Amino acid sequence: MADTQRYVAAVLSWTRAQSVTVAVLKRGADDSGWTEIGRTDASEFTASGLHPERSYTFAVVPVEADGSLASEDEWETLRVAPTADEGTPALPAAPAGFAAAQDGPNVNLRWDAATDGVTVAHEARAGDSWEDGTRIAAGVTGTSLAWAWSASGTTTLHLKAVDSLGRTSREAATVSVTIAPLDSHVTADAADQGALGWPGTKTHLEVDGGALRQERLPLHFGAAAAPFGTFAGVPCFAKYWPRGVYESPVLDAGLIEHQRVEVDMGAAQPVDAGLPFGAVRRPALGARAGRDEQIVPLGTPSFASQNSWRLTPLVPVDAAVEIDTSPTAAGAWDGWRPFAPGTYRYWRTRLRVTVTGDGLRFVRVPRLVVTRRKFNRKLEGEVVVNCSPVNVIFPVPFQNPPKVTASLVGFTGTPIVTNVTATGFTIAGGAAVFPGDPATFAPTVHWQAMGT
Repeated sequence: MADTQRYVAAVLSWTRAQSVTVAVLKRGADDSGWTEIGRTDASEFTASGLHPERSYTFAVVPVEADGSLASEDEWETLRVAPTADEGTPALPAAPAGFAAAQDGPNVNLRWDAATDGVTVAHEARAGDSWEDGTRIAAGVTGTSLAWAWSASGTTTLHLKAVDSLGRTSREAATVSVTIAPLDSHVTADAADQGALGWPGTKTHLEVDGGALRQERLPLHFGAAAAPFGTFAGVPCFAKYWPRGVYESPVLDAGLIEHQRVEVDMGAAQPVDAGLPFGAVRRPALGARAGRDEQIVPLGTPSFASQNSWRLTPLVPVDAAVEIDTSPTAAGAWDGWRPFAPGTYRYWRTRLRVTVTGDGLRFVRVPRLVVTRRKFNRKLEGEVVVNCSPVNVIFPVPFQNPPKVTASLVGFTGTPIVTNVTATGFTIAGGAAVFPGDPATFAPTVHWQAMGT
C-alpha cells in the first residue's frame, strides 16, 4: 500500500436506542485491554488510525450519570478487520432446530448440534431483538438450556453461535414462547402408544413384540410381476428402510388450555450390528477366492468383475420428535416443529417421530408414552447436604407425587433425588454423589417441586 494509505478509518454504528452518552472502547489484536477512544451522543462513531492488516474489537458502552461505565453485560461489541480477505476465518453459522417450551418455572430451550466446525458455544438472549435483548446465558457448550422465567406473557428468545475468538453468527435463531401463569385447572392423561397397539400412522415402520422397528425391505430382485418397487434413496446393501415415520393419533384436551407434554421413548434404541452379506468382504477387482477359499485365476469372470463397490457409512441412529398443535376442535393445525418438553397451548395436539438409521442395522423404539398434565402448585427451597441423605418434607402436601428437580448452588453437577411422594423426597449424600470429602464439602442444594 502507498504511504498515504497506511492507516484507514472505520465508521461504527449501532441500532440500540440510547438516551445517554456512550463511550467507544477499542481493544487491539494483542488483547492488551480496553482503551477508551471517545464519547458521543449519536448513533455512530468514526474510529481512525487503524492499521489495515490488523483486526480490532470495539465496544459501545452506556455512560452512567456519575460518569462511570455500565457493566459489561450491557456492552455491544464488534470486530473490525479493515482488509479482511478470503483467508479470514469464517463466522459461525446460525443455530438450527431452535425450539422452546415452558416447563413450569422454567423455559426449556434446545437446538441442533453445530456442524460448521467453527462453533464452540452459544449465547441466548430474551427480548424484542438480539440488540435490545437481555442476556440469559453465555458460553453454553451443549444443545439445551433451562431458563428460569420471571414474568408470564409472550417472550421472544434469540440464540447465536459463538466461535473460539468470541465472534457470534451474523444471524440469530429466534423463537417465541407464551409463558402461562400457574392456575387451578388440572388435567392429566397418559397415552401409551405401544400398549394401544401403535394406532397411529406408520410409514416404513412395523410392530415387533410390542415395540416399533424399521420395516424390512422386500426382495430386491426376482419379482414375479410388474410394477417393480422403487428403492430410490436406499443405501447399498440395506436390509431395512433407512427412514421411518410414526405419527400419533390426535390427543384432544377438550378445550383450549396450557398443558405440559412429556415423551418417554424408553432406553437407547438397540441395533442389530450384523452386516447383510458376506459378499461385501470380497474385492470387486484383484485377487478373488472361491467358496473353497482357493484363489481363482486372474481374469476369471464374476458377477463383480466390472464393478467397484462402496458401502454407506454406519451413521448414528436418530429418533427426532416433532409436535403439532391446533387451537380448535376441528380446525387448521399450527404446523410441525421440533419438540421440547414443556407447556404448550392447544385444543388438540399430535406428535411425529422420525426414525433414521443406516439401513444395515434396524432401529427399534421400545416404547412411546405421551403424557399430558398441568401443574398448579410450585414449592421450592434450599437444603445443605453432606455425608448422609437428607429427607425434605413439603410444608403442604401435594395431592399426587410432584415433579422434583434439584441443582447445586455454586457448583456443577446434578443431585440425586429419590423416594418422591406427595409429602416429600430424599436427596442422596456422601462422596459417591458429591466430589471431595463430604465431611468438609457440604453443598447447598436448591430444589423445586411442581405438581397438583
